[in-house]
Amino acid sequence: MHKLLTRFTTVLGRKTVYLMLPVLLIFPVQPAVAQTALTISDVRQRALDFNRSYLSSRQDITLAQSDITRARAGALPHVSFDANYNRNFKIGSQFVQFGDEVEELKFGFKNNFGYGISVLQPLWHGGKVSTALKIAKEYERYTENGSDAVKSQVIYSAEMLFYSTILEKARWEVYQKAFEANSHNLEVVEKKYDKGLVSKYEYLRAQVEKDNMLPLLIKAQSDINLAEKRLKSFIGFDLNDEILIIEEKVDTSLANLPALPVFLDRALKERPEMKQAGYLTGISKKAIRIAKGGFLPNFDAFMQYSWQAVSDDFTLSENNSRSWTAGVTMNLPIFNGGLTFGEVSASKAQYNQAQLMERQIRDDIRLEVEAAYDALLQAKKSLDIQGVTIAQAEEGLKIANLRYESGVGTQLEVLSAQAALTDARKALAEALFVFRQAKAGLKKATTIDINDMEQEYEQE
Repeated sequence: MHKLLTRFTTVLGRKTVYLMLPVLLIFPVQPAVAQTALTISDVRQRALDFNRSYLSSRQDITLAQSDITRARAGALPHVSFDANYNRNFKIGSQFVQFGDEVEELKFGFKNNFGYGISVLQPLWHGGKVSTALKIAKEYERYTENGSDAVKSQVIYSAEMLFYSTILEKARWEVYQKAFEANSHNLEVVEKKYDKGLVSKYEYLRAQVEKDNMLPLLIKAQSDINLAEKRLKSFIGFDLNDEILIIEEKVDTSLANLPALPVFLDRALKERPEMKQAGYLTGISKKAIRIAKGGFLPNFDAFMQYSWQAVSDDFTLSENNSRSWTAGVTMNLPIFNGGLTFGEVSASKAQYNQAQLMERQIRDDIRLEVEAAYDALLQAKKSLDIQGVTIAQAEEGLKIANLRYESGVGTQLEVLSAQAALTDARKALAEALFVFRQAKAGLKKATTIDINDMEQEYEQE
């Protein structure tokens, strides 16, 4: 920034004075504000700490664990205690006829006390209880992998927002360099114009070329601010917080990149979506067994203890009795209107759907991995090409400047070379973003960080 302002102050004449104002408007002097430095690792962690979708998926695991508790309760004894007290404010009469006479008799006491303890132990419910427990445990693993899938997507989104911010900063730097180059070109032309070596048209053209960069710089700064706000919102910062993006060096070497089959094999084994599909198929198959359990008898054991007392004087010490009861019950469904047949048929259909979905997910993952692998290779080629193009464009601008300053070349050569270099720098920044995006996409598609995998193969 200071270099840019210094460049302006070295331009002679009244033309400099009116150009200082827009530059100060673009880059106003800001008071020092505490900034939070962010690396890509910081962004990933903050995304997991604050992203609502991921936090919600973690709660799904808690819900699944509660399903296990409920399923296990079906195999454990159910113990209950009950107590009662009844007060008969008026005891009803019974009338009995003896010959020609009718007698009025009253049965009962004013106070009735009682309590009881009962125990019910399920013995066998057609295998439904044990199968439900297995389903609950598999569903817990299903939700854990669902959370892992959300985690992968959240990290990928955070990385893209981080890299997008870096890209916008790189574009701004490209325009800044172009602005400085055009300012230098204007200095050269102005000196020639003062000596009568070039026409006013050339001088005005150099001035216009420099001024044309100001709107691009303004838009680039706005794009940086917007990209930073999107990133801050996603990772839990207040939009007014100041952040400092720390760009780490990019390893663009793919010399030890494993072959495509290695990535395919790893993805089909480790992708949480693939594991989820397998668990869903297993759950659907077990659900058929539960539905068929509706045809089978249920066996339960029970035991009950009860105590009762009656009196007119509100005492528990007289007229009391105790009882113990125990036994086994059996319930055999005979006909329920075809409900069980319908449940079995529906469970089988859901199992068939789960199998079809599992095969479809397998195919989708294969296509995603192949596309991500190919995208990385293409991004690498584009990045290499742009690296060569940058060197050529810089050399071309250097030659054009020398030719023009020595009076051999034309200003058109300089402006064309500068435009070519600006385009090459933008293309390189975009190619680097695409390369980072491709690496992140391959990691998301395979669950493996390509840098870790390359090191693994180097050790082997």
